[in-house]
Amino acid sequence: MNVYLQYLLAAIVAYLIGSFPTGVIATKLKGAPDVRYTGSGHTGGTNTMRLTGPVVGATVVVIDGLKGLVAWGAAFIITQGSPYALPIAGLMAVTGHCWPVYTRFHGGMGLATGGGLILVLSPFTIAIGLPIWAALYLGVFKKRYSPRCVAIALPLAVIISLLFL
Repeated sequence: MNVYLQYLLAAIVAYLIGSFPTGVIATKLKGAPDVRYTGSGHTGGTNTMRLTGPVVGATVVVIDGLKGLVAWGAAFIITQGSPYALPIAGLMAVTGHCWPVYTRFHGGMGLATGGGLILVLSPFTIAIGLPIWAALYLGVFKKRYSPRCVAIALPLAVIISLLFL
């Protein structure tokens, strides 16, 4: 197969994997209101947790993170081990999570899906970023600011990991 067709197929598959509407399905199974039209309107773990509780919300976060890992694995197999598999899968899985075709392009913010990819790329960054995020999330900010806490924690974790590796 032509290498460009492999990349195109990998991108489409990663997008479709990222598009899996975990939060929408979880709230429907739980009998809660549609996550897209309640709370923040995002389909990710935080809004799902507000509607269904911490267990279902955490499950959505884990599954959304696994979407990034599965998309990377699929892209890696399709491209026959190409080093470009991770950026293709990452971009398209997060794009799929944010604008999923299955829910008419109404999705989440891509934090857990991107986090799953960062876990593949640099587990050390996640190991540093989680305590920073937890300190910000639990100590300084309110729960609705969780995405902002991630936006602060990840760059700090990358800088720290670059300085000490």
